[in-house]
Amino acid sequence: MKKKLLALSMAVSLVFVAACGEESGTAGGGNEGENIVKIGSLHPLSGGLALEGQEMLDGVKLAVEEANEAGGIESMDGAKIELVESDHEGLAEKGVSEVQKLNTAKVAGIIGTYSSGVALPATQEAERNGIPFIVDIGSADDITERGFKYTFRLQPAATSFSKDFLKYFEDLNKKTDKPLKTAVLVYEDSVFGSSISKAIKENADDYGLKILGDLPHSASSADLSSTINKISSLKPDVVITTTYLRDGAMLVEGLQSTKFVPKAIIGVANGAFSNAGFITDEKAENQNIMDVNYTINPKSETANKVKEAYKEKYNKNLGPNAAYSYMAAKVLIGAIERAGTNDREKVMEALKETNYEDHILPQEAIQFDEKGQNIGARAVLNQIDGHESKVVYPEEFAEQEVVYPAN
Repeated sequence: MKKKLLALSMAVSLVFVAACGEESGTAGGGNEGENIVKIGSLHPLSGGLALEGQEMLDGVKLAVEEANEAGGIESMDGAKIELVESDHEGLAEKGVSEVQKLNTAKVAGIIGTYSSGVALPATQEAERNGIPFIVDIGSADDITERGFKYTFRLQPAATSFSKDFLKYFEDLNKKTDKPLKTAVLVYEDSVFGSSISKAIKENADDYGLKILGDLPHSASSADLSSTINKISSLKPDVVITTTYLRDGAMLVEGLQSTKFVPKAIIGVANGAFSNAGFITDEKAENQNIMDVNYTINPKSETANKVKEAYKEKYNKNLGPNAAYSYMAAKVLIGAIERAGTNDREKVMEALKETNYEDHILPQEAIQFDEKGQNIGARAVLNQIDGHESKVVYPEEFAEQEVVYPAN
């Protein structure tokens, strides 16, 4: 009897050990014995930013689909890429908990998040767990200023956006006999809007720009009438604005309803003016609005092919947000290919050595500095014309002449 009990106990122990072995998997994507690599997408798929988040997820999905159709990860015997979709709902705490879930899912890397307020804690949690994290969109300077080794960012940082805006503003003023000299800053008051506006305000004098007013608001504001009234009373040459879609559209509609019309409305990393829905909206007041923002390189043959593929698959235009998510996925997949493994440490090391040339962004090769920032990331000046946003400056990427002043 004792022998039977001992044998039974040993059998149970072996089953338990085997089960634990099945759960442990590897440091990266997929379980042992499965020829797949998992990557995570962390974007707002519900809540106020759901439209943007879904567009970005679609960009990632397109890149994954292309890679799998081309044979998967060749260095891993054709391993297929499996996308694990996560929704942070625009909430910082949800972003952290979703990173924890993606860690449990054994993803080899994460792409996200659109919101700086989510990117900051989410990348911190990823760093704690040793997960490579490519920030597609998220502009706060601090994202890549904390000494993290697993965080990489594709888009320009807030300070870079501000410098690009001021440089373009100065250049355009030199080209016109009606230079703009005064401005009001209007921005959503999270780390996203406030960091960009702060950098503009601190350096405006050096570029001959006088800031008449500093007007923050909550992105969830139901009414911007007090902001509109203040702008009308100050009568600036230009309204410089950093918003999301909803509050940006509300601002433009409010300005059009008053008797005062600024000579130009210029967004800086503006989530409305770069949004495909806003751009294609049939409203006269949207015309000639400018935006210093990330976008695709309109002169790139590769970019135009991606635009066509995105349009065919999703029946909507490829906006800048989706374009950067697409490229973030391509960069991550390329790093996994070079690493030849889903081991997160090796994927991180491969990301550090990125030198991606045939891409769709308005810059030279995608490379990361020691902080994880895309070295060549830059914003360009876009302007809405008809139902399209055209690059109008700098000249090396321009599709057409800029209308300046716009009104």
